Amino acid sequence: MKVTFLPDRERLALVVRDIQASRRAFPLIEIANRFLGREDLYLVKLELAPPAEGQERQTFVQCLECKRVFRTRANAEAHLLNDHLDKFFSIEETEVEPPAGAFNCVARCRLSGILLGPPNYHGYNEKIQELWSSRFAHMSKAEYLGHVETVRDEALIEQWKDSLRKKTVYRLKEVPEGQEAAAMGRSEAQDWMRAGKLNPMLRESGRCMVPGPQSKKFDDGALRSAVSLAWQRETRFPFTLSLALRPAFRHMHLHLFKVNAKETYVTAVPPKPVELETAPPIVKEIVAFLEAHPGVARQQVLEGLRPGANPESSEAAELLLHLNNLVANGGVIEFFNATLALPRGGPRPEEKKPEEASAETAGAGEVEIAAAEASPPAADNPEAGEPLPPVSVPEESAPTADEGAKAE
Repeated sequence: MKVTFLPDRERLALVVRDIQASRRAFPLIEIANRFLGREDLYLVKLELAPPAEGQERQTFVQCLECKRVFRTRANAEAHLLNDHLDKFFSIEETEVEPPAGAFNCVARCRLSGILLGPPNYHGYNEKIQELWSSRFAHMSKAEYLGHVETVRDEALIEQWKDSLRKKTVYRLKEVPEGQEAAAMGRSEAQDWMRAGKLNPMLRESGRCMVPGPQSKKFDDGALRSAVSLAWQRETRFPFTLSLALRPAFRHMHLHLFKVNAKETYVTAVPPKPVELETAPPIVKEIVAFLEAHPGVARQQVLEGLRPGANPESSEAAELLLHLNNLVANGGVIEFFNATLALPRGGPRPEEKKPEEASAETAGAGEVEIAAAEASPPAADNPEAGEPLPPVSVPEESAPTADEGAKAE
């Protein structure tokens, strides 16, 4: 089974909107980590390998109501019968008299601590079936019965009787006009569902998408273990999530580039080196300063080029206006922490050799930036902003060798 992590699609639009509004560049890995930080921000994709020749095809069985996944249809049906009766029934509780009779012992489930009732009580077998199918169906019924003990204790017998003072009644939500919904017991309601309501609520497939919260609620030990191990790997380095984010961001017209051929960043503004031959003197001045001082913030550019100038003066306003235009047009990259750097120039598309063009297609939009010897610092700067929250979609290009090494 292959396990991969994807960002929630609805969250993606919100993140993209924030990136576009900020015009800053954010580290792809940090965005992926933010997705993993909250269960409601990601999905888990489960895929079974195709069967070898002569082998029977295996499938998952997924509940379409809550998206929980099972490896057997029997367990999936038991889940529907125990957890989704409320789709068709309104559930009411009424006060009743406790069971009468002579009871000198009571059975108890050692796994859950739930009292099952005396073996001579008429609802005893039904209670065992209900508890086994709803919580312990991943083991055989015979194995489960080995965890049932009989206890001779007056206090526990009275506790069990008290638990039956309330009776649960099920009434169909939809009944023919003019008719009243009859009260049913739990087993009757389950029989009604078995008579044709289960199939439309289940889906069998070799691949399924599981919401983050449901990915930690597998009844099956093998599924639980596989997803847990994949989660541990992903939290050390979000390899599959970062792969999924790349095409998603490109599809939504964002751009990816690398810092020092290592870390990938995403921005709404495509980095584009300034054409210095035609640039005005003030732009050349800004570019020269950033070439010599990569990683500074806007205020430091102002202080370096106009030392002592009043920030409200016209000369400061002119400088900051040109700097802002450079950021807006991609001539200067502003990172999430408010630091600045220049894109590194390269050959124009028409000048590239065929093999270079092919490589660019694989990693479209990933260009180098001239960030001197270091990536942007993690911001002690007062202007520094928090990285945005995250989101995703499927992807085809892989992280760099450097990023992949972290996964190892």
